[in-house]
Amino acid sequence: GGDREALAVLSDVTDYCRLFLLRHPELSEQHAALALGSGDASFSRRGKATLVEWLKLFAQLEVDALFAADQLHCRDAAAAIAAAKGLDAQAETLLKDQELGRWQGKRWEDLALEEPDRVREFFADFGEITAPEGESLGQAVERFLEWWNLHRVDLLGKTAVLVTSGAMLTGFSAAMLGMRLSRAVCLNLPYGGLGVLDIYDNGARVSSWNPTALAD
Repeated sequence: GGDREALAVLSDVTDYCRLFLLRHPELSEQHAALALGSGDASFSRRGKATLVEWLKLFAQLEVDALFAADQLHCRDAAAAIAAAKGLDAQAETLLKDQELGRWQGKRWEDLALEEPDRVREFFADFGEITAPEGESLGQAVERFLEWWNLHRVDLLGKTAVLVTSGAMLTGFSAAMLGMRLSRAVCLNLPYGGLGVLDIYDNGARVSSWNPTALAD
């Protein structure tokens, strides 16, 4: 419970926006093996347990708005928090994970056999290479930044919860902190992980990053 206590004493939000960035909970074994991209998935048993922990965490935290990537596993996770807080969770297409084109929905194991060089290049040059007929992570993060520009004025002085993929969250955070996309891996969040990013007019700061790693 120490992580909940630490988050509960964060400074009050005033002239900035506080974003609670949540990587969606762990996926079922079936879906975790896929090049899921912007598709939908179900939770594993551990993933469902994460939702219970999130409800405990946010029970004592003020939340003004909730947003989720328009993907089933992100919408469902955000909806659980929204229901407990008496809010609506807004599903956002711009927050969806990277579009993987003709790879999407296929098993990574099969793709590695069918197109080994292309898959190796995709992961080696982080964020810059597109999947066949898809988009690069950099392009997907540009969508996230577009979402932020649409909402930044309305969210000034407020706290919002966002649920989407780990790659999208770390890519967005890296951009807001002035880091190269290739350095986003330094901000990696596990399934169900949480980052707290405070965004001002002239920059951003990390108030907390993955505090639940210290949970009992």
